[in-house]
Amino acid sequence: MKRKILFMPFISLIVLLYGCSSSSGSFASDKMIKLKNEVYITSNETVTEDELAEQIGEIEVSSTNERDLNEANTISSNTYKVGTRLFKINNKNIKDMIAVEDSTSQYFIAYNNKYTEK
Repeated sequence: MKRKILFMPFISLIVLLYGCSSSSGSFASDKMIKLKNEVYITSNETVTEDELAEQIGEIEVSSTNERDLNEANTISSNTYKVGTRLFKINNKNIKDMIAVEDSTSQYFIAYNNKYTEK
């Protein structure tokens, strides 16, 4: 009987840890955008509307499950809603950074994940 009493907290801990695991396909970072097989992470830095070049697309799929965003030709995000507009920034390479229109009509810089610090 004493073994059962000692064994129960151990089993409870295992169940608790399993339930809290993040193996459900969630992202390592929020504010991610996938565009043409490039992954961008939105910063807190903003640009003005005058610094924007042409619109390069808009979010087509929005999901917090990474498995939903694996389609190669789909512009997707784990944060931004469908229809959120993306822009090229004047004199900047799209491979390096893009601008994301926030719901408050601010434009945030999203940096290519390849160039962000790990």
